[in-house]
Amino acid sequence: MNIALHQAAAAMTANMQWHDLVAQNLSGQSSPGYRAQVGGFEEFRIPGSPNPTPSNSQVGSAYPMLRAGLNRNQGALQPTGSLTDLGLEGPGFFAVQAPGGGRAFTRDGQFHVDRQGALMTKEGYPVLGDTGPVRIDPQAGAVSFGPRGEISQGGIPRGQVQLVEVADPSQLQHLSGSYYRLPANLKTTPAAGTTVQTGFLEGANTSSVQEMGNMLLAMRHFEANQRALQVADERMGRSIQELGTPPQ
Repeated sequence: MNIALHQAAAAMTANMQWHDLVAQNLSGQSSPGYRAQVGGFEEFRIPGSPNPTPSNSQVGSAYPMLRAGLNRNQGALQPTGSLTDLGLEGPGFFAVQAPGGGRAFTRDGQFHVDRQGALMTKEGYPVLGDTGPVRIDPQAGAVSFGPRGEISQGGIPRGQVQLVEVADPSQLQHLSGSYYRLPANLKTTPAAGTTVQTGFLEGANTSSVQEMGNMLLAMRHFEANQRALQVADERMGRSIQELGTPPQ
């Protein structure tokens, strides 16, 4: 097997994935609560290949692959003045009812109350409370939210917005925009270290300057490995040609 050829192809694939990840971060920059995806490269070794040592011939048998995770840094809180805009401080997420069932998680707290009194995301997903979707009485006056997500109208408790924390945020699977899902076998815990700020929205924790720099790096790495693949292919072609040429 031509290891150099396969390594270059694997590196090209990993850098294409990094490029796509950076493009996703740039597109999410205007989405409240968006968590940037952070890419890192690690080696993948074919099962059964020996660990590299200075004395064996498998030193170059590792293949690069991209592993992505969430940037956990807090985004800046921006005032909006809307009583149903909720910004989060801390590691927690709002829980919403995902299309098709189940829960999705977001830090985008740009909510509104519809005509039926349901607290909804701007995409139309019901916001979940401690006993199911949050319901507000449209006739009971202005709604207010406490620092732990407590809901009240005219001093009367109306439940609590469900705030959760994820033990390992790297397990969150990106759905779209600022929404994520957990695998079915993983659980959440109540968000003890998270507070709600009414009238604020958290901005995306991305940096356009950093992301543009990452995009340029991904493109340069891709081009460098593309050249390496071409060189490896040419060498293999010459070897085949020389081996197939009968002695004079």
